[in-house]
Amino acid sequence: MTMIIGCLLFLLDIALGCRPGWTSFNTSCYHLSLDKKSWIDGMKMCEIHGAYLVHVNSASEDNFTTNLLITHKADNAWLGGSDWTEEGMWVWEPEGELIQYSNFAHHQPDNRDGQNCLKKGLSLNYLWNDKDCDQPYPYICETTNEDGNPVVG
Repeated sequence: MTMIIGCLLFLLDIALGCRPGWTSFNTSCYHLSLDKKSWIDGMKMCEIHGAYLVHVNSASEDNFTTNLLITHKADNAWLGGSDWTEEGMWVWEPEGELIQYSNFAHHQPDNRDGQNCLKKGLSLNYLWNDKDCDQPYPYICETTNEDGNPVVG
C-alpha cells in the first residue's frame, strides 16, 4: 500500500510540473537534500539546479517544510534567510527580500557567536533559529513548478 501511495504522489508531482525527487506545494517544487553542506554551499547547490534555498512565506509553507523533514527523517535543514548584511534584518537570499513571515523559537534569533543563517530543526520543535553559516546541515531547495499550477486538493 505504501508503495502504491508513493507511486501516486510521484506521478502527481510529475503531472504538476515538478522534476523527479522534488515535491509540489502550492506553486513551487521543493527538494530536501540530505547531503550536509554549509549554508553558502547549500545555496550554491540549489542554484546549480535552478532553485534557491527555500523562502518560507506562510504558516502552511512552514508546516509543509517541517513535514518534508519528518518524512525524510532529517533533524535539521537550512532555509534561505540570513542577516549577514545587516545584523537583525532578516532577508531571503539572494534577492534580499525582507522576511515578512517568521517562526523563530523563543529567544531566537540570538546572534550567539555571530550566527547569521536561518535553520529549522527538531531540537527546537522545527521552529527557526540562527546558526553559524559554516555548520553542515541538510538544506531545502525551492523553485517554481514548471507549469506554475497550484496543487489542488
